[in-house]
Amino acid sequence: MDTLSLQIMNTEFYIAMPKDVRFVWKEKAEKWLQYVAKEWSRFQANNELSQLNDLEIGESLRINSFLYDCLVQADKHYQLSNGLFSPYLKRQLEQHGYNQSFPFDTAKSKTFQNKPLIADHPFQFLGDEKVMKVAPEEIDLGGFAKGYAIEKLANWLEEEVSSDFGLIDGGGDMKMWSSGEKTWTIGVADAWDSDKEISSIKLKTGAIATSNRVYRSWMHGTTKKHHLLNGQTGEIANTEVLQASVVTSSLCDAEVGAKLCFLMDAGELQQWFENNCQQSARFIVKEGQASNWMMTGVK
Repeated sequence: MDTLSLQIMNTEFYIAMPKDVRFVWKEKAEKWLQYVAKEWSRFQANNELSQLNDLEIGESLRINSFLYDCLVQADKHYQLSNGLFSPYLKRQLEQHGYNQSFPFDTAKSKTFQNKPLIADHPFQFLGDEKVMKVAPEEIDLGGFAKGYAIEKLANWLEEEVSSDFGLIDGGGDMKMWSSGEKTWTIGVADAWDSDKEISSIKLKTGAIATSNRVYRSWMHGTTKKHHLLNGQTGEIANTEVLQASVVTSSLCDAEVGAKLCFLMDAGELQQWFENNCQQSARFIVKEGQASNWMMTGVK
């Protein structure tokens, strides 16, 4: 196989394609991921995302078509989850001390601000890549942006470079495809030690997303916090779930589904997957319990 390894978005990216493909793909792949890392991160100043967040109420901005599409997709999942998954939690994350890029162990600020407002629809998507700010919320696309970027790149590689097989792994968030002969074996990492595997998945074509509340955690004053917030309240998710991996056809769906594993009870989660990801599987690791696969519509 022909491979490419990159360190972008504080993530190890690994891309595998067949050897001897005619199209030169590595430079374009790297340029795309670098663009997303620079322009869609809340930790970068004067980028496309910061321009959106800096809008005054009632102001609008025309943005890159890919960022517009990513935001529309994120907002769709926001609505499908009744706001539990939210791309509009930048201010709330910062309030909890997540105001610097990982890795870090302790929040720089130990003072608590007033609780930011949770608005139902803080941005309106007007078409023609134009977005209007209607409430004092700010955007943090987080892992959704990474999943969207991987999915778009995978679609391009499959359509333009090789439909035989390929794989993109961005820190455990993966998209892979195969015309039939290639089967990928993907390890499921231990929730406490990413160098250990507790299970594996065999897959020809599909997407996998994993969320973990152990790795992206920090001390804020005397309180231990993590990055998974309830979008309806802006508070840290209170859950026994340590790690959730979701397998389905769309990486964006898998990204959202993995986060909802920390925010919904078993019955709500089952219903959400039946309504929105009819063919999926999830692997959930809880405190003090054996991990287990949960299947929905998988034959």
